Order: sequence, then structure tokens, then C-alpha cells
Amino acid sequence: MTTELRKSFESELQSYLRECFSLSKFIKVVRNEIKINVAGAVGRIGFRFLINAQGYVLSESVSLPELRGFYNEISPPYKPKFTTNFELVMNTSMEHGFKSFSPNMGGTIDLPKNEEERRKACEWIYTKVRDIYLPRVMNLIELKPEVIDDVIMHPDYYAYPFLTILYIIKKNNLSLNDLNVDSILSKKIVGNKSFDKSLFDTSL
Repeated sequence: MTTELRKSFESELQSYLRECFSLSKFIKVVRNEIKINVAGAVGRIGFRFLINAQGYVLSESVSLPELRGFYNEISPPYKPKFTTNFELVMNTSMEHGFKSFSPNMGGTIDLPKNEEERRKACEWIYTKVRDIYLPRVMNLIELKPEVIDDVIMHPDYYAYPFLTILYIIKKNNLSLNDLNVDSILSKKIVGNKSFDKSLFDTSL
């Protein structure tokens, strides 16, 4: 029964998202995944069914060669937050407190049981992707200043939180007067306080 419900929902979700994103030349929707390709940068937003929870979680990642090249150039004396070849990795189980993706405290989107539930779930997921998860991916791919606030709020989503912020500042020629420097140099952002502080002072 669960297998058939999953097939029906995942097929409907794919069709729904494909129609919603049909005007974007950078986005391709396949089963349980949204792929984003922009000038060599690759993003993905995926949906995974958890048997124990009988519901879906969302994950997303970004591979951005330009930013990775900066990491390699700096060669920091500390390890990244995660060891994959991505600059951004997150899943909705990492969301603390309020669950942005899920309408309930369980953290998942429940497997829809009928046509009405499938329709509502598709609408809900699309809205969350459009308003929260796709902007995060696109902001990083396009190296927008908005990334800085997201890194400060969610440093565990980024391989090198401090270096990501530093590159965004330099890339966009941002004024330090417009930034919260204390937050940027806070314990949850820096990987090595003395190294990062010195890099900050000499780079900007």
C-alpha cells in the first residue's frame, strides 16, 4: 500500500514541480529532485522518503567551483564542516526548533493518502522550495550578499562559513560599515580565530 501511495505522490509531485518551474532554463525537475545548473555551478534539491516517519524530508546542496577555488587558494589550517565536495549541504532534519519545511513537529511531510492530500502536499512543497530552499541555492550560486545572513543563521550548512562570507564581501565590494562584524568573527562562524581574524584584517 505504501509503495503505491509513494509512486502516485512522487509522480504527481514531479509533474507539479515541472510545470511550476517550466519557465526556468536553469532548472530541471526529475523524480524526487530539482536540478539547477548555472554556468558550471550545480545545485540540487531532493526529497527522500523516511520509512520510520512515513514522510518526506528535503535536502539541498551546491557545488560551486569559483568558491571552492577560493577555499583552495586560502588553504585554511582547519577542516570544513563536512567532507563532501560541496560548498553547501543541508537537510531539513538539521533545522532546529521551528521546522521550515514540515507543517508538523515531526519534521517531515506526511505521505499523502488521497488525491486531496496529494494536491495540498504538492502546493506546500512548491511554496517552501520557492520561498526558502531555492533562494538559498540561487543566492550562493550567484554569490549574492544575502548569503551572509544565511551563513550567520545556519553556519552548519556551509563547508567554510567564514571563508564563504569573506568571499561574498570581496566579490560584492561590500562596506564593513554595513555588516555585523562581531557576528562574522563569532565563534560559530570562524574555524580558527587567529587565522581568520588576520585574514579578515588583511583582505578587507
